[in-house]
Amino acid sequence: MIAVSEAQILSWMASLWLPFARVSGVMLTAPLFSASYIPNRAKALFCVVLCMLLLPVLPPMPAINILSIEGMLILSNELLIGLCIGFIVQLVFDGIILAGQLIANGMGLGFAMMVDPQRGIQVPVLSQYLLIICMLLFVALEGHLDLISLLARSFEIWPAGGRLVSPESLSVVYQWGSELFSAAVRVSIPAVIALLVVQVAVGVISRAAPTLNLFAVGFPLAMLMGYLIVDQLIPNLLPVLSQLLDRALAQLSLFIGG
Repeated sequence: MIAVSEAQILSWMASLWLPFARVSGVMLTAPLFSASYIPNRAKALFCVVLCMLLLPVLPPMPAINILSIEGMLILSNELLIGLCIGFIVQLVFDGIILAGQLIANGMGLGFAMMVDPQRGIQVPVLSQYLLIICMLLFVALEGHLDLISLLARSFEIWPAGGRLVSPESLSVVYQWGSELFSAAVRVSIPAVIALLVVQVAVGVISRAAPTLNLFAVGFPLAMLMGYLIVDQLIPNLLPVLSQLLDRALAQLSLFIGG
């Protein structure tokens, strides 16, 4: 007869639930994995499969009672770690959405909205167009695999059930929030400057010819220039997105202490 102690049972439960909590946190906030069009059952199944694949290489988990107050706090800490890891990468794509909104407003397309299937909220059509391209580039650059690899490495650097998330660690996350605006400016600044020049030129023409219909000339001209600028902007998305993802992964390493 095989004797199983209570400590062994607790260790088995912890070895399953602690990694699952961290992986689930990442899947709730990370780009591509957190898309609203992916069924929740499929997300949960993916988290279970990923945990099963990571179990052989994970360090030993602490033998704690998951149902106790201490166990609930440790589970919450693991979930918070996962949320922060996915959120740092997600901010890169939020910057792309903000860049598309800035360009769309300059073109006069700020009113053209559509539902973003990634989050289920309304965003400008141009933002959705840029987001789809960047998401495809993210997969082509194997960013999703790099994210999963860093998630696996986080269990070695920051073992499950180890230290709690400190204010210093959270400061790394909210300081990275400035990257949202930095990324938006880096992507949209050529288009914003060009559209500003167009608006100034239309204003000068309207002063020289007051009888000219400003809206009949300026609106189509700004939209045409916007399309031409976006056409030139697309080839430059790859190096910009690659740099932003590299910085995001470096920030993730800083957050987990690696």
